Amino acid sequence: MKVLLNDSSVLLNLLAADCLPEIASTLSWQLAICPAVCDEVKKLRDPATGEMVTVDLTPLIANGLLHVMELAGEEEEILYVEQSMVVDDGEAMSIALAAHRALELAIDDKQASNHVLRVFPEIKLWTTPEILKKWAEEAGVVTYLIAETIHKIESRSRYSPPRSHPLFEWWHTVKSASSMG
Repeated sequence: MKVLLNDSSVLLNLLAADCLPEIASTLSWQLAICPAVCDEVKKLRDPATGEMVTVDLTPLIANGLLHVMELAGEEEEILYVEQSMVVDDGEAMSIALAAHRALELAIDDKQASNHVLRVFPEIKLWTTPEILKKWAEEAGVVTYLIAETIHKIESRSRYSPPRSHPLFEWWHTVKSASSMG
């Protein structure tokens, strides 16, 4: 089973979508986070009221859906400190772990992604749209359900891919298909 290390940006989006267990199961991924991401993932919008509500990762960690990976050893700590000079804390710790342990990394932040591509080109990066598209294709999820998932992400975590994202058109095409579905 592959480990997919998640930055807070992608994790919040997948939590907002209410499909984390299905994605992990379908794609045979062990989802992982670092302690800094645990600290950053605080709130999402309530689907009914739109008010910000606290996110509790404890049950997801307890049932094994999310694995928390601590920094281990001087090399990872040095990598973390170096990365924290360039990107935010959660991204820095995630990048250090992914680079040192040869893990795939889920991250939506453009600056952090560009940094990874420049400094650690061997790291396979995933974005929220790429994860959703792969899940939809591998699980055969019908378009209107993916559209509902996209709507949840946009309303609860306020994420939409930038125009420059390779799956920008796919995202918006699927989203608009919900009115037909």
